[in-house]
Amino acid sequence: MNLKSMLLLASSLVLQSTIPVLANNNFSLFANKPQSAPAFLPVEDAFVFSQLQQGENLNVFWQITDGYYLYKNKLRVTINGNEHTIDGLPAGKDYHDEYFGDVEIFQYELMLSVPVADVAPASEITIHYQGCAVAGLCYPPMTKTFISQ
Repeated sequence: MNLKSMLLLASSLVLQSTIPVLANNNFSLFANKPQSAPAFLPVEDAFVFSQLQQGENLNVFWQITDGYYLYKNKLRVTINGNEHTIDGLPAGKDYHDEYFGDVEIFQYELMLSVPVADVAPASEITIHYQGCAVAGLCYPPMTKTFISQ
């Protein structure tokens, strides 16, 4: 075997032994850096939810992490299982969503106030919502249920 054949064989063996290692590290032969899938937050971290009943209103808040959004048309309130109109909901931002088409969304934060003056004490109030990550993950619909005071 001549020197040229030995060098060709040696370089072939080195290349074959490195490809599986590079593939396991999400390395692309066509890019200068490792490739990785986006990491998505748990839904509770993407949409930090809180509520506070103050007198005749149940105030509901979402702190929405950058890169995530809530759908305006997926926000609903039910009281004892009956739909309740949400008055005073702010305008959302127009957005083309790959799952639901043209929609309005909320980013960064959202607050809504649910009047509970006419609600009997110990009524069940449920907030329904759904959101997605801009990077392409859509979370399932979520609910939070409270008992009025």
